[in-house]
Amino acid sequence: MNAGRSPVMKRRRLAAQLHRLRAASDLTLEAVAEHLECSPAKISRIENGQVAVRIQDARELLDLYEVKGEERENLLQMVRQARRKGWWTAYADILAEDTETLLSLEDEAATISIYESNIVTGLLQTPRYAWELMTSWSDVPLEMVDRKAALRVERQAVLERIDAPALTVVLDEACLHRPVGNEEVMREQYRRLLEVSARPDELTLLILPFSAGAHQAMGFPFHLFSFSGNDHPIVYVELLNKGQFIEDISEIARYSTAFNQVRDAALNPKESREFLEGMIRRP
Repeated sequence: MNAGRSPVMKRRRLAAQLHRLRAASDLTLEAVAEHLECSPAKISRIENGQVAVRIQDARELLDLYEVKGEERENLLQMVRQARRKGWWTAYADILAEDTETLLSLEDEAATISIYESNIVTGLLQTPRYAWELMTSWSDVPLEMVDRKAALRVERQAVLERIDAPALTVVLDEACLHRPVGNEEVMREQYRRLLEVSARPDELTLLILPFSAGAHQAMGFPFHLFSFSGNDHPIVYVELLNKGQFIEDISEIARYSTAFNQVRDAALNPKESREFLEGMIRRP
């Protein structure tokens, strides 16, 4: 996997390094802000990865922290990469910050584990399913639906890369019974799921049947991203109007346990394909 593909992830890594350097220098936010002649809030946003740091500001910070040699050059290169634009720039007018972060996580992850309880996950949706789903969002103008649906489908290119993340998706049976659009749209979606479930690469699709009963993740769909290198896992939970990212290690451990539970309770890959075939044959 190519490290640092995503500017958002690069910015997060850079932010962590700058925070570490300030702490090691025993300097307060106020002291650093005074040196840069800016507000402490700006330094805080830089260290939280909320804004991209300018190259000149980075040089002044590294001077203040007395960072030299190879470490300095590596950090300055990280600054340059963090200011580059992601592939999703063309959709900037419809992208919220949390969505951009989600796309960045998908772009950078080594493994993605997804549990969905009500809808087919975005990475596996057909264009028609995505469009029909988004027309149900009363707060999204119809003229924006086409672009949002196109963005959702374009996200799926990450699965076609040579270094694609290993993807494991557990779909609750309810995802297949809840109609989105008409029967033709749903059958097309079933065929799409059947197609990807038979791929020989690192993509695993499992169906969690109603007969599996209650489980820890019941009613709580989520994405779990893991990365190569030293980046710790991140959980993404989609709320009604925004996404929430969970980085606390103890909380992530609970989500990991919940995912293992639904994965183990789900039908195996062969049984899942047979289940999908049965959905396609339904009268």
